[in-house]
Amino acid sequence: MIHRLALLALFLAAPAMAAVSVTDDAGRTVTLPAPAHRIISLAPNITDTLYAAGAGSFVVGTSRFSEHPDAARRIPVVGDATMLDLERIVALRPDVILVWKSGTPAAQVEKLARLGIPIYYAETTRLADIPMATRRFGQLAGTAPVANANANAFVQALDGLRRSYAGKKRVTVFFQIWDRPLMTVGRAQMISDALDLCGGQNIFDDLSQAAPTVGREAVLARRPDVVMTAGGNGDSLDAWAHAASLPAARNGNVMVIDAPTLALPSPSILPSVRTLCMKLDEARKRTP
Repeated sequence: MIHRLALLALFLAAPAMAAVSVTDDAGRTVTLPAPAHRIISLAPNITDTLYAAGAGSFVVGTSRFSEHPDAARRIPVVGDATMLDLERIVALRPDVILVWKSGTPAAQVEKLARLGIPIYYAETTRLADIPMATRRFGQLAGTAPVANANANAFVQALDGLRRSYAGKKRVTVFFQIWDRPLMTVGRAQMISDALDLCGGQNIFDDLSQAAPTVGREAVLARRPDVVMTAGGNGDSLDAWAHAASLPAARNGNVMVIDAPTLALPSPSILPSVRTLCMKLDEARKRTP
């Protein structure tokens, strides 16, 4: 009797190891014979999301700069956005390779495709994409309960921030990501989405590029209430701090914020979004 019950339990558990099919961000259906327990991630944000999905222990290879969470630093690096170690990738025997849809060069993806290893395209451009990606990765790896719980927690945290800042006066923001050449964020960049959530208005939200190059005169003409950058060299903002015609300079709203993951489109962005909201609120109080 006990033996028959054990066999029945095994039979009932079998679907957990059955084939999995997940639609990726390129609209392709990726089907695996079983949940992926050997995964290669070719972007830092993908690696971070895999950990949030409960699949961190299944990641056998990553790309350079996969630094979040800390455990990702110990995983072998198999390449970056421009170069892949195909021999090492094959040696790691991955069940699936997750590539960055807009960041992994097509030529590199073609080389991977020739290896016959399933490829999953991932792309997160808005904050709302992050919990969806977390859930899908959980489906791929068979870790859906953990993935869904963390995705729900992320959604709740974002909703809380949105409610906190929804009724506040909006301030216009120039967000500098580089100074030579002068680069900012367009509406395709997740930082622009985060600014909106925090009650800020990206002055270059009308530009479709993720990281457009702009002119100094264009910034001055749009008269932002706030000029900010995340991390990096604060000296790069000196010219703005001394621009007498700029509302941000007159009100003391030229600032460097400590938000190291703000450009990382994955779950680890959340603490930096909180910091962004807090700093914008401080600037809001200084803005007439």
